[in-house]
Amino acid sequence: MNSIKHKEVAKSYAAVRRISRNSGSSFYRSFWLLPREQRDAMSALYAFARVTDDLGDSDEPILLRRHWLDCWRQTTAMNLIGEANGEIRLAEGMEELSAEASIDLASRAREIMPALRHASDRYSIPSRYLLEIVDGVLADQQKNRFDTFEQLEHYCYLVASAVGIACLYIWGFRSPLPKQAAVDCGLAFQLTNILRDVSEDAARGRIYLPRQHYEQHGLDEDDLLHPRRDARLRCLILDETRRASELFDSGWRVWDSLDDSGRPMFSMMWRTYRALLQRIAEDPDAIVRHRVSLGMRQRLGIVSKHFVGPLYRRLPIPPVEIGRDPSISQVAPAKTNT
Repeated sequence: MNSIKHKEVAKSYAAVRRISRNSGSSFYRSFWLLPREQRDAMSALYAFARVTDDLGDSDEPILLRRHWLDCWRQTTAMNLIGEANGEIRLAEGMEELSAEASIDLASRAREIMPALRHASDRYSIPSRYLLEIVDGVLADQQKNRFDTFEQLEHYCYLVASAVGIACLYIWGFRSPLPKQAAVDCGLAFQLTNILRDVSEDAARGRIYLPRQHYEQHGLDEDDLLHPRRDARLRCLILDETRRASELFDSGWRVWDSLDDSGRPMFSMMWRTYRALLQRIAEDPDAIVRHRVSLGMRQRLGIVSKHFVGPLYRRLPIPPVEIGRDPSISQVAPAKTNT
């Protein structure tokens, strides 16, 4: 790497670290469980996903957001696929679009792409997974209702599982790629997010729980758009927590393939989301009142156990199973290889 390119990449890594740090996400704290080079690669991946999400979540008209995302996807593909000559390439019209947009896409691309390209090359991350992250945000602009669980699964794959698989390349794994376990883990994480955000999504006119599931409980769209304490809604949420629990069990199999350096970060993320699901399962009516979250003490407990070697080594593999509600028929949990 010549000195000019080295400076460009170093400057880009500084930018993605700043974006990740300023995000305020608890996800960022887990990066510190990784060695420096892997931590920087995670910052590049996170910054890319963060900017992509910001494009989709802006207040601009939906057609303009789609146009931005199309340009962002083209720019990503141009800089990740094929030989890179050291220059950041922009999709046609991006400079002009940036002058009119509330987000300066051209500047963001110049900030992020050198680090993303360097991390992608170093850890051999297939470009398809990075492009699928953009596809997931594009899908969110086009569809916020799902008739079947299969449709929801595809959406969750794009917005969560594709990110998780990219993480596996950074963390390191023993071949073959544990793809199905990674897909299930991403689906478990995203389904937990969906359950946590039922009220917030309703306020934005969005329903992510599939129609086939809520209609089985005698609910309709209006019940989801104006959620209130309701035995039918409670049963629906408990059904979904059991479904997510099985996916968590399947997703834990990723552990068996991970290199030692990646295991602490995976464990911390998995246990954090699993604890959040446990919280929802224990009080499903809470999602109507507020966005469910873990308390400070519980978050610090999970974090401290992963940063203190002796505590981390004593963690159970996997943790205790989600509690079941005896009022609803049980589904046998998926088997977990540990």
